[in-house]
Amino acid sequence: MEITDKSFFMKYNDIAGRKLKPMTADFEKKYGDLEADENEDIFRQSAWWLWEAEKKTAFKDVGEDEIIRGILAYQTAFQKELTELNFHEMMYYLSEILKGPNKKTMTVAYRRVPVAIFNDRGRRIYKPPESEYVEVLMTALFQQIRRLIREEMSLSEVFYHASLIRLKMFLIHPFVKNNIKASILLEKWFLAEKLGKVYIKLPTEKYYCLNKELYNTNTLIGTTYGNVDDKHVLPFLTMLPDALKIKDTGIESE
Repeated sequence: MEITDKSFFMKYNDIAGRKLKPMTADFEKKYGDLEADENEDIFRQSAWWLWEAEKKTAFKDVGEDEIIRGILAYQTAFQKELTELNFHEMMYYLSEILKGPNKKTMTVAYRRVPVAIFNDRGRRIYKPPESEYVEVLMTALFQQIRRLIREEMSLSEVFYHASLIRLKMFLIHPFVKNNIKASILLEKWFLAEKLGKVYIKLPTEKYYCLNKELYNTNTLIGTTYGNVDDKHVLPFLTMLPDALKIKDTGIESE
């Protein structure tokens, strides 16, 4: 599966794409012309949901330090062009602070060790590509992203490719940690490059958190990176437009 693949676009457009225009108009009207302090408040709330999306246990509260670093990550995406270098700067803010001489290295750099995704019972449900392929896959991903940014697209095509970017990023699982956070922000950063910076404020974090079980089901469309089944990609692609239905980024569940 490549993020430039248009094989599923016609079906996607029939299911979700045709509904986007009025929903995006309402979103842009609500979030388009906010003051700096209002933007920071949205970034603060989004950061809370972003850390919620990644955390493994409900007993670990999201701390103020995590919120502050999340705000810095959003500001990076809000102010800068989407490049691989700027993406790594964003990831620096989302990284856990590790003790010892390799502080932050494990969570910022592309992984050099194998990882896997396990269910609640400890059973492996997905195996990402081996670590020696990660850098090549990520370089190719960002090359394709730059190509898509230069390409003329309809509104529905932008949302379609943004979702493919998010899914591809997650399936590569390029980091030891923080892959959910990274893929959420990469998806929105692409939308912002194509449609305007207001889309950094799209409450996808909250939507994915409130629909975590559906998200997990729709994301894992194979048991290994090598046997991902493209034919099951549509349910995942149609989730992003539903984030436009979230009324705000507030931390109270709707």
